[in-house]
Amino acid sequence: MRTFPLVVAALLSACGTTPPEPEVDAGLPMEPVDAGLDCNAGFASAPDVAFTERGPVRGLLNADGTRSFLGLPYAKPPLGALRWRPPVAETACWPAVREATQWTAKCPQLEQVAGTVFDAGAPVEGDEDCLTLNVFTTPGGVDGGAPVMVFIHGGGNTGGSAGEMTGANDVRLYDGATLALRSNAVVVTMQYRLGALGYLALSALDAESDAGVSGNYGILDQQLALQWVQRNAAHFGGDASRVMLFGESAGAVNTCMHLVAPASKGLFHRAVIESGSCAALPLASKRSEGTKWLTGTPCGASADVMACLRGLTPEQLIRAFPVPVNVGSRRPEVSWNPNVDGVVLPMDPLEALRTGKGAGVPVIIGSNSEETNLSMPTVTTEAEYRAVVVQLVGPTLADQVLQKYPVATYGTPRKALVQVTTDAFFGCQARMASRAAVLGAPSVPVYRYLFSRAPVAVRGAFHGVELPYVFQRLSALTPSVPAADLATEAAVLGYWSRFAATGDPNGSGALSWSRLDSVEPLQRLDATVAAFSGWRTDECDFWDSIAGVSIPAP
Repeated sequence: MRTFPLVVAALLSACGTTPPEPEVDAGLPMEPVDAGLDCNAGFASAPDVAFTERGPVRGLLNADGTRSFLGLPYAKPPLGALRWRPPVAETACWPAVREATQWTAKCPQLEQVAGTVFDAGAPVEGDEDCLTLNVFTTPGGVDGGAPVMVFIHGGGNTGGSAGEMTGANDVRLYDGATLALRSNAVVVTMQYRLGALGYLALSALDAESDAGVSGNYGILDQQLALQWVQRNAAHFGGDASRVMLFGESAGAVNTCMHLVAPASKGLFHRAVIESGSCAALPLASKRSEGTKWLTGTPCGASADVMACLRGLTPEQLIRAFPVPVNVGSRRPEVSWNPNVDGVVLPMDPLEALRTGKGAGVPVIIGSNSEETNLSMPTVTTEAEYRAVVVQLVGPTLADQVLQKYPVATYGTPRKALVQVTTDAFFGCQARMASRAAVLGAPSVPVYRYLFSRAPVAVRGAFHGVELPYVFQRLSALTPSVPAADLATEAAVLGYWSRFAATGDPNGSGALSWSRLDSVEPLQRLDATVAAFSGWRTDECDFWDSIAGVSIPAP
């Protein structure tokens, strides 16, 4: 179990040359199950039953009129020969009504507790048979008219799950029933392969692929889940032409990948990127990381590397090279994130957005005001502050960073460090992505936010703090919610639900949220919503110069 806040990100720095666009079809087949058969024929409807392409499912009928359908498989279990293969949709009708009343196992991962030192020897939890999704419906009928909100959980692509538990009472953070009720939407949460099982790139795997590439299995899982939503949304009262894809942390990174992945186009119609970048490494870099990871297994010298690896247990794969999930730190030697393989991701995501090769859908992009406040080490002196900055950017650039972020400006060395890492890994990444999206598609609206509500003042608005507000889980987490937090929760609900319904967060008398333009407006989400412009412009210009990236304001 993990304690709140759980979800953390491993942000990447994309660099290097872009592979040429291939002539292969990167898409997964989007064919109905058992074409020509009605898997629901002969079954009676009921208040707790919904029909799907594979037959009826029985979920939970909640007291508020919503229904929860848990653990619905959208792909064959990726076991045996299907490990490190694109996901395969199931094709058989269920012989009876399928029970969908229990949360299913998370994908294999190291059990970690947020806010504590990474424990490489922690127990491995989860099950490789984990490609499931959960559907939460509105209380109304099933006329197929409700918008659909599809969420990708975070966790650095190494941890997390759609059934994440948090808080002292083990509350399901992503239980979407209340969000479905209050937003009048169908809410879907998904699970996808993590770690080496989801993102391993190796030359031996390239050789098995018709496209000659590897990795990005987690992204392919998410695409298949989105295809499932397209085929089945109407059965749950959802409108498949109004799908909002949203994710936090690594889920936000993955959401941005879908903005530029050719096979994802048309599977969603707006997107929200919460505290994540639009970065992916080149395939060559990921292959190099894969080779490093391979040295931790007994398979490196095997005559048949892939047969050997497929013979290992998930625990053996994870312990080959345990990867910490860091918020605001340098990328580790081995990371589990998407790669620019020339197929699933034809080119660098930021460049794809900048040059108009994205999905061309409305986007909300934002971050929190103190993202790294729970993850930074305790530094009490300027010497300690400098040592951490040197570790982050190297000795050559450290003096420039310290000059830009002097302790005198922020009050303490640690506050300065939190601002350095919040800007570099989150806030300025959000500015970069939003600028690229507007430059590539000027007629498509882009909105930016800064979430600044801090339920515990000393912790600030840390990474992941917005999630209970987005999922309307505050009352489930605490018996007495302060009025300021309820106001923030209501404001976030209004903006997110209107955006899901129309592609525009405005309306219902809420403070107007301006789309991105030359003055770069932001919406500050707090107990009192405020609009302002030009968030940390000088600091973000500084980080752009260090990264060698220059994307002008709209």
